Amino acid sequence: MAAALDAPWVAVCVEKTGIASDPAAKQRVVDHLRLAERLGAETVTLTGTDVSETILDFARTLNVTKIFVGKTHSPRWRRVLWKSVVEDLLDNSGEIDVYVIQGQEEHRQTEVMPRPARRVQWRDSVAAGGVVAAASLLATWLHGLHVAEANIVMIFLAAVAFVAFQFGRGPAIQASLASVLIFDVFFVPPQFSLTVNDTQYLFTFAVMLAIGMLISTLTARLQSQLDSGRQRERRTLALYRLGKQLGGLAGDIFLVGAAGQHVREMVGGEVAIYLEGDDGLPVAMFGEEASIAKHPRSGPTAHWVMTHDRIAGRGTDTLPSAVALFIPLSGSQGPLGAMAVGVEGTDWLLHPEHRQWLESCASQLAIAPERDRMTVAAGDARVKAEAEQVRSTLLSSVSHDLKTPLAAIAGASSSLLQCTPAIEGTSRELLETISEEAHRLNRLLENILQISRLDSGAVTPNTQWHLLEDIVGSALHRTKDNREHHPVTVRIDPAMPLIFVDGLLLEQALVNLLENAARHTPAGTPIEIVGKVDGREVTISVADAGPGLVPGTEEKVFDRYYRGTAGADAGRGSGLGLAICRAIMHLHGGTITAFARAGGGAEFVIRLPLAENTPPFLMDHFAQPA
Repeated sequence: MAAALDAPWVAVCVEKTGIASDPAAKQRVVDHLRLAERLGAETVTLTGTDVSETILDFARTLNVTKIFVGKTHSPRWRRVLWKSVVEDLLDNSGEIDVYVIQGQEEHRQTEVMPRPARRVQWRDSVAAGGVVAAASLLATWLHGLHVAEANIVMIFLAAVAFVAFQFGRGPAIQASLASVLIFDVFFVPPQFSLTVNDTQYLFTFAVMLAIGMLISTLTARLQSQLDSGRQRERRTLALYRLGKQLGGLAGDIFLVGAAGQHVREMVGGEVAIYLEGDDGLPVAMFGEEASIAKHPRSGPTAHWVMTHDRIAGRGTDTLPSAVALFIPLSGSQGPLGAMAVGVEGTDWLLHPEHRQWLESCASQLAIAPERDRMTVAAGDARVKAEAEQVRSTLLSSVSHDLKTPLAAIAGASSSLLQCTPAIEGTSRELLETISEEAHRLNRLLENILQISRLDSGAVTPNTQWHLLEDIVGSALHRTKDNREHHPVTVRIDPAMPLIFVDGLLLEQALVNLLENAARHTPAGTPIEIVGKVDGREVTISVADAGPGLVPGTEEKVFDRYYRGTAGADAGRGSGLGLAICRAIMHLHGGTITAFARAGGGAEFVIRLPLAENTPPFLMDHFAQPA
């Protein structure tokens, strides 16, 4: 229902103050809360004297609209005497909907921990007897001063309240019984006898015993709530200190060391913290010398916890033979490691609040290294971005300053070659080399300027309707000198519609691909250009029959300044042509990919989306049957 309503849900456990549950019940509570967390719930453990009232107060605090509760199976006579939790929720829920669910008991084999033997608190009983004896002496002295019996009764009640507050409910009940007997024997006539002359004293004894029992119960309950509040305050303060301490540290070793030391001091046992190593296996980063890390089962248990992102180990149904409780360190990108906690006995680990506190510590510890790594990565990215910006600015500035002298050199060398046909031999070869290298350097500067403009976002595509045949023809014309030794075959789908692109940018991309194919393939090998419609996309492929791509470099060839193996051009390319092609495709919302052809050679495929407003008369071929 929570998934259908797209609403959060909370699994609530209520611990009644002054009532201790057996370890088997604690284990069942932990199992239920763990299942709820795996299903996406937030788990909360509340403390109160009335279960239904505690649940309703919590529900109204969170503006809960629906409460689900299991049907309580209890004898008929018990339901006649007092209401069940379900009936109280139904009567007092008000505007909150209450769903009563008929549950089905699961027959699971859960390891039930043995009930610990109850200790005989003889010291508390002796101390309670001493308090009652002191109250008796004070009452005897006041009785000698002819103080009223009602005031003497108050002395005994005060003694019972003091015993309840200091030693608990059991000694308080013993003090109540002893106070009634002492008052009857020593202060009610006939003295030194259990008999009474006036039957009204029987009512006094009953009221005195009832008030003593009530005071002892309420005082013990108050003490239990006080202890529970202190424990929660201590755990909350510990979490706050842990978060504050982790926030001021950096580095996995320091973060793990601080967290491990903090948790070890709180639980009073052993703690080992594992982080994922380079090989994917857990490595003990804290508590390497502890018995937990040295145990042969700890490593596999930590690896299982990291792999499945679930709690396991001692006190659970998963790998219960482990020497400690293993909690995953779950970050936003997945588990980073595991935290192992070992204490004497299992009762502490079975307590839901203790386990939730440990999970909170694990969550804070998982977030800290992740935050530290993200901070380092962000700093590295910022430095790289600044360095790239400086390099782009420098290259752009230098390129602008070099274009004029390079144009002059290229023009002068070309003019000498054309106007002075008499130059021959070495002089002519030198002039041709000057002209060729000047034009090559001029193209390099143009590439640098173009990639700088594309990076800075200064280029806005001037998209218009174009015929693909015109763009391909213009690109072939511009590259005729570079590919004069390579025959080119062009095959464009006759039903090719108009494409809505920046003609100059797409032409530049095709020019780069053609020059790249001519430069890296032997003379005489063919180049093929194919344009076709594939669904709602236009694909343009440029393929060659050269040596092809090195396996694994299909994506790397689009990186800046990346050069393949030296081919026909002896590695003289700038390594920017394909990077410019990818940037141009990105501006058009398209893609460019590289493939190694099965028969040898490389193929670059451009994919451009068709515009939604393509003229209707050009889309007739889409309606043709396949």
